[in-house]
Amino acid sequence: MNASPFAFFSRLQWRLTISYAAVTAGTVIVLTGIFVTIAILADNLTTDRTYEGFYWSKTGFQDNIPFLTSDPATLQAWVDRVRVGGFDQNDFQTPVIAKNLDDANTLVRGAPIYVLDPDLNVIAASPLTDPTIIGEPFNGRAALGFGVESVLEAAQAGDKRYYSQSTLQPDGSYIVAFPLRATDDDPVVAIAIYRVKPLAIAAPTNLSLYTNFFILVALTMFCTALPIGAVFGWLVSRGLRKRLAGLAVVAQAWSTGDFSAQPRDRSRDEIGDLTRALSGMAEQLQTLIHTRDELARVEERNRLARDLHDTVKQQTYAARMQLSAARNLVQTDSTQAAVHLESALQLNRDTQQELKLIIDELRPAALQGKGLAQALRTYAERWQGHTGIHATVVVNGERPVALDVEQVLYRVAQEALSNVARHSDADQVEVALDMGPTRVRLVVADNGRGFELGAVPPGSLGLTGMRQRLAEIGGTLEVETRLSVGTRVVAQVESSAP
Repeated sequence: MNASPFAFFSRLQWRLTISYAAVTAGTVIVLTGIFVTIAILADNLTTDRTYEGFYWSKTGFQDNIPFLTSDPATLQAWVDRVRVGGFDQNDFQTPVIAKNLDDANTLVRGAPIYVLDPDLNVIAASPLTDPTIIGEPFNGRAALGFGVESVLEAAQAGDKRYYSQSTLQPDGSYIVAFPLRATDDDPVVAIAIYRVKPLAIAAPTNLSLYTNFFILVALTMFCTALPIGAVFGWLVSRGLRKRLAGLAVVAQAWSTGDFSAQPRDRSRDEIGDLTRALSGMAEQLQTLIHTRDELARVEERNRLARDLHDTVKQQTYAARMQLSAARNLVQTDSTQAAVHLESALQLNRDTQQELKLIIDELRPAALQGKGLAQALRTYAERWQGHTGIHATVVVNGERPVALDVEQVLYRVAQEALSNVARHSDADQVEVALDMGPTRVRLVVADNGRGFELGAVPPGSLGLTGMRQRLAEIGGTLEVETRLSVGTRVVAQVESSAP
């Protein structure tokens, strides 16, 4: 299967490098965005901006209405235009900049505009839905609701304070009534009533400056911060990658049984702590393996000593006695001496057979390249040739199993057949191997003389050794025997396919 072309970038060093670069770039962008946002908010939320809207909208009305009161038609047309389109440069007697014009046009477009004389009579209105109101007293409560009487009184008195000339509405807008005069020294000639809504967030007049600043910072980030973050991430992660790679090499050596490889990371950080913990674990594991190997060798030596004592030593001693008797009778009774010699020869043949069985058990397991079923067939055939006992092997559901399970069951079969040859006086034995999907079951059954289970010493090396081997892999051993009927040894292990 072909690796993804991006697989290289999934390695730890590249991931850390990209992370450092992304964090550096992201930090610069976020900080720049925060700075620009704060600057815009500061520009919009200043109190002066609200009053700038009051001042410049009032200036727009004051620079026009006092000079149009003598021409009602022109005044009406001018008020209609301002209500719909707002102020333009020509509405001011002195030149204004774009910001001043923006402040003047904070009046709510489309909202009603009323122009009153000093006695609060209507001289112009937009929209003029009822021409009969011209010249009539202005009904502020009917036109604009509660709260306008006080601002009308302040405007009529010529009060110049903005908070007296305006009233805040529930939607955040202001209704203002500004007294208008040609100059500050002239009397009030008219009162303009309209609605102003200062914007909480508005595009600042120097928006291009903020935009250019953000673009400059972004370019600087991509040209400097991003490469610097990438280089820093590469250098930091390079050392980290080498340290982890060294641990991986050592762990690979340990997995093959080579504990001579040792990590050499002596730093005091978390990876150094992990290295020292793994080194300690490797030492303990090596000690445990050596201890188990030594115990296995001791167990095998004890079993071999018992087998040699129970069979070869006894038979050798009996052969010696037969030879001694034959030597004493060779001069006086050659016939009887020949009988003793024949007995000695038979004992020698029995000893040779026992030695072959022991040698077969000491040979390396013949499992490699064969599997458990085939190894049992081969061993049973050779065992039958040595013992003269007919052996049958039956396998059901042959399949591969874990190596440790194969080795244990193979040794159990060897031990069980060895016991049959030595103690059972059987002439037939059957080895049945049932390899189910999740369980492996081995049965060794003979037609020998059987024995009393209660008469077996608790420390019997044969049965105890088989049980210990099976217990190490979670298996169990059962022994069923009846006198003059035979013995059945059942070994069972839970094992799925490897």
